[in-house]
Amino acid sequence: MKQVAPDKYTIAWFKLAECVSRGERERALGVYRLLAHSIGNPAFESQLEGDLHLSFQDVQTALSKYQEAVKLYRRAGCMLEAAAVLEHMVTLDPHVYTYHQELIELFHQLRLSRKVKEHIARALELLAHSKNDGALKEFCALLGQLSAEYAEYAAEILGFRVKI
Repeated sequence: MKQVAPDKYTIAWFKLAECVSRGERERALGVYRLLAHSIGNPAFESQLEGDLHLSFQDVQTALSKYQEAVKLYRRAGCMLEAAAVLEHMVTLDPHVYTYHQELIELFHQLRLSRKVKEHIARALELLAHSKNDGALKEFCALLGQLSAEYAEYAAEILGFRVKI
């Protein structure tokens, strides 16, 4: 992080919070742009900008900024941060299959099998509702590449929920 006088840095955060609480979107974004110069972490900057847009109910722009943050976190090797942002995206729009697929890959890298299985179940539910057999087969192949355990788990779920 760049060196900024601590009191000026703190004042900027309070000013940002004040603008958000008053509903002053353009002022908040202006303060954010000034503050972003002192953060020095592009992924966190994108995440913060997404949070700002979300605070003004601009969900689509927020999701776009969050997706940018995920890419930057991944590029920096911050997989846990990337997963946290993606999980937030899932709460905003739970019906996007690709979010779950990315989370499965990230949680697999982080060796969090419980979280992998949670998102396998959600992804399978979305795919079953879409009735896209090609995507379903592709997803199962991906799981097989990650782990035989995950492929077996998916087959178990499919046996109970979907008849192929």
